[in-house]
Amino acid sequence: MWQKVMNIFLVFCLLFPVVTQASITIAVITPKAGAFSAEGAEISAGAQKAVEEINEAGGLLKQKIHILPVDDQCNDNIAVSTAQMLALQKQKKVALVIGPYCANAFTSVAEIYSNAKIPQIVPNTISASYKETKQKGLIKMLGYNTQQAEDFFAYYNMHLAGSQVAIISNSKNSNSTNIATAVYEQFQKHGKSALLKNYTYQQTNKDYEALAAQIVAEGSKIAFITGTTADIKKIARYLKSEWSEFMIFADKYIATKEYLKYLGDDANGTYFMSLSGQNDDPEFAETMVSLRLSGLETEGLALYGYTAVKIWENLAQQTGTFDYAKIIKKMNGNKIHTPLGRFIFNAGTPKSNEKYTIYLYNQGTFQRVY
Repeated sequence: MWQKVMNIFLVFCLLFPVVTQASITIAVITPKAGAFSAEGAEISAGAQKAVEEINEAGGLLKQKIHILPVDDQCNDNIAVSTAQMLALQKQKKVALVIGPYCANAFTSVAEIYSNAKIPQIVPNTISASYKETKQKGLIKMLGYNTQQAEDFFAYYNMHLAGSQVAIISNSKNSNSTNIATAVYEQFQKHGKSALLKNYTYQQTNKDYEALAAQIVAEGSKIAFITGTTADIKKIARYLKSEWSEFMIFADKYIATKEYLKYLGDDANGTYFMSLSGQNDDPEFAETMVSLRLSGLETEGLALYGYTAVKIWENLAQQTGTFDYAKIIKKMNGNKIHTPLGRFIFNAGTPKSNEKYTIYLYNQGTFQRVY
């Protein structure tokens, strides 16, 4: 562990000296390897694109932006050490932190950045268990992942009511279990918990084929799947092999192109849930087109890394400064223009959680069904 911390320190030492005095530094904290490396790469790519646009236009408040990429490895200790090192950096103070993607030691990390007077924007939904984590300078950009559960239940109730549902989660992954719990709570709230059956990959020691057979044998024809990309694609394949008409709901930002390639024709009939922004906002559509032309995957998390930078850019432009006190005063209670639409943040949380859209995938096309 100590070696990992030292490696982070050495990376900081190598990166900061090359930054010129005429630039502003923002740190993007995402995993570079492991189960969430693809998601981390998307967020980083989106942030980089936004910075390139700013710099090509002459900079922000006449200063160029420099990105410091940091890998916290989705590890509690490294997440805290990373925050402490960024907070103590004197040679070139960090003006913004984007992330972390994984909510490791989230409350402690948010407190460190707040005390260091570094604005922090989390570019993805986080567990509702952190609802009470409120710090000056913290923006939970998209709110909480419980919204996915609400929108799944709403669709289920309109079109699939009465059918038994399997909730499948990874008990070793807090994000997975939090979302699964939120789905259960939605069904319980509406008096329909008897229609749910809970499963974890661990109960069959990650024997996905055995788990799929058990789920089908016990009567479920619909599955709400959470976990890593590897979890989702493997259990989906075996569920489909057990019964080709099995209905699968999965988060599109976890199961993306890799899922489609892995399953081939068995991907047909998958319901993907994705955050979609303000679809009726012309500027949102313009942003999507621009990002696609630049080669970014707008159906993934790149859009949200991009938007995080743009929120900060908007705040700096409105205040005419990078001053922490002025920026955090502006970020709460005021409309902030973003590529996703206009947001109002109260105590760092959007006035309303970003809604999920549901798409049905079939033969290479995505049909919006909710």
